[in-house]
Amino acid sequence: MKRIILVAFLVALAAVPVATAVAPTDGGTQAAAPAPNEAVSTTTATGSDSDSAADSEDTQQNYTRLYVDARESYLDLKPGESDTFTVVVENGEDEAVDVNPHLFTSPTDRNPIESSWVEIDGPDSIDAGEEVEYEVRVAVPEDAEIARYSGMIAFTDETVASAPNRPARPVHAAHTSVEVWKEPTVKILSETYINTQVEAGDSVTKQIVIENTGDESVPLSPERAEQRGHCYGTHCPQQVDQSWIDIDAPSQIEPGETATVTVTIAPDADADRGRYDTSVNLGLDDPNRRDDNGYWQEISLNFVVWEQPEEPYEVDFTTDERTDNVTLTLNPRNYRAAENADDPSFDVTFVSPDGERIDAERVEVTERGSVNLGAQRQQGATEDGAYATQHAQTKFVYELDAPDEGEWTAEIMPDNTIGFQYELTKTESDDADE
Repeated sequence: MKRIILVAFLVALAAVPVATAVAPTDGGTQAAAPAPNEAVSTTTATGSDSDSAADSEDTQQNYTRLYVDARESYLDLKPGESDTFTVVVENGEDEAVDVNPHLFTSPTDRNPIESSWVEIDGPDSIDAGEEVEYEVRVAVPEDAEIARYSGMIAFTDETVASAPNRPARPVHAAHTSVEVWKEPTVKILSETYINTQVEAGDSVTKQIVIENTGDESVPLSPERAEQRGHCYGTHCPQQVDQSWIDIDAPSQIEPGETATVTVTIAPDADADRGRYDTSVNLGLDDPNRRDDNGYWQEISLNFVVWEQPEEPYEVDFTTDERTDNVTLTLNPRNYRAAENADDPSFDVTFVSPDGERIDAERVEVTERGSVNLGAQRQQGATEDGAYATQHAQTKFVYELDAPDEGEWTAEIMPDNTIGFQYELTKTESDDADE
């Protein structure tokens, strides 16, 4: 009868943090969508935004009890398109209420919806206790500019001050917005999140392919983004020396053509090992995208700098009279190496108790990967037709048969890997005489 003893560890050649807390490197984040409309139930409110709390008791005003709820009032439309949404208004009064459905826009709205875009269909009076639906149709003209337009669908002329020094807003109204957009003509065909590794003193190159499907030339002026924000603690990425980053690209992309931006990362030979984060702004100008949304052309660049060790890593283990053999399993760990990088490998030597050096025999190499048939490409995957193949993992197995009893050392020299995991397995017999 045999038993197996397993010892497993992880060895890292680059100090890669497992977590990070870092402020965004740019301000081009997409604006959050407005909160959904909620029913409005207003009975009293102060009549002036400048009155004190004591004065407000004397200026309280009763408002009509109408409850307004909009359904799907945030629209995405191209120029020339139209759509409708429904607003439900409930009368909480004991008598009929006359209403005046209309579009309201505030002087503080950056891009107010044009009144000519909106038609409201519904009654001009609501009986006591009744609930009425109004259909709102929004038609965007062909010459509308790309932007997010906002407004409110109001049902009475009653208003209330929303905040000090701010214009009054309708009491009975539902918010609406229209995102006017066009099909983009500039598309980034490559992965916009680049994760790679590079040895200190060496270099790695990544390429970004951009397509222009429009009728006009598009300017292209990539530059390294200024690193902003601060991160404190042991898990933060290190500051990038911008002289390590070199970018080569044409000045424009012709109609119907593609262009390639080449990014080369070359850290100094004395660069500190660890993880570095930065980004590249491609400097693209798509006429069919909003000017205030540049996030789509930001390339996130994350890389790990590592050092090739001069001495092997040593693992000590003990054998006794019951040990039949020892198996060493090595799993190299990489952080998205360059496409043309050399494959990882190991030189393994077993040192016996009397100092004899034995070149380890590699008895097994295993390649393992995963394939995704889903339509969406996953980050870190490479496409091959209908398949999205994740990067394969490799396992190397070395074996030492019938070792002498005593203290042994396994010397492991890695090559082309930022770290590795090892498992040391001893197969033992219960009875040494068998």
